[in-house]
Amino acid sequence: MEKEEKIKIDKTDRIIINMLVENSRLTNLEIGKKLGISHDKVRYRIDKLVKSGVIAGFTINVHPIKLGLPIWGDIIVSVWNLNEKRYKEWIDYLKNHPYVVAVWNLSGKYEWFIEIYTTDLQKFNEITNEMKMKFSDIIKDMESAFVLNEIKTYKYPVF
Repeated sequence: MEKEEKIKIDKTDRIIINMLVENSRLTNLEIGKKLGISHDKVRYRIDKLVKSGVIAGFTINVHPIKLGLPIWGDIIVSVWNLNEKRYKEWIDYLKNHPYVVAVWNLSGKYEWFIEIYTTDLQKFNEITNEMKMKFSDIIKDMESAFVLNEIKTYKYPVF
């Protein structure tokens, strides 16, 4: 993994980023009014943050229950005998699976953390069984847990 260059930002940039983390739909005019600067200066700063890669994109948070996906489960997986071909197949499977919403490669006993939203427990069970069957030669250990209550969502504030 390449070491990323740290980008220097000032207090105003940090405030703008935090405002956009809270609500990415804020207009440059709204941000400018709150900061006491022109919307053109806000646009310039946001464009600079995007160009430098500090802002990697703008997104929304979707409520999965409202979309008929009330089951939120996480799977942790330990692998072995992983060769280049199977690694690519594993990654492609995870990236393209419609119920897999996030995947992290970890250090430690478990190398993979997989976040899944499904319609029901039966569907979650089908997904885990499918993983086990397709990748039985590389999955050493697999555990799952269900999220009962969300305390804090993904947000990356800039201090």
